[in-house]
Amino acid sequence: MATTKNKYARSFVTDNVTVKWSHLMAPDDKFGNPNHSVTVELTPALNKQLQSAVKELGGKKINGLKDQDGTKTIKFKNVLKAKEGIRTFPVVGPNKEPNYEQIPFGSDVVRVKVTPALISRDNSVSFYMEAIQLVERNYVSGGGDFTATGDSGISDDEIPF
Repeated sequence: MATTKNKYARSFVTDNVTVKWSHLMAPDDKFGNPNHSVTVELTPALNKQLQSAVKELGGKKINGLKDQDGTKTIKFKNVLKAKEGIRTFPVVGPNKEPNYEQIPFGSDVVRVKVTPALISRDNSVSFYMEAIQLVERNYVSGGGDFTATGDSGISDDEIPF
């Protein structure tokens, strides 16, 4: 049986979008094929870009769309970097150079370069992440460092561990 190749449309860069979740520090390998990914909020402008690509390719639906608690999102994936053995996905900094220390997390604002692909088996369209640029850092780490407490007035006998 001959396999048919996917049909690709021209890559495009999204407008600024807000990250909901990312797997950019290390590939997600929980469900088979390791991949880097970012899930972003689906804005009206982004939806218009996606729909335009679907129309151009003749697709029927968009892969990666979800509605989480009333917020529509889309996941963009990249399997190629993981196959090349790259652990941390290269993030483009403001100067357009790769920046491995500025990984986008939830609530950060990014722009994503994606390539639309018509999946021949079901005429759906997937959007593959080529690059990601951190535009605005909003993520605040919960910390994890202990701070000095001084004299708390609690004796060692009162601590349960």
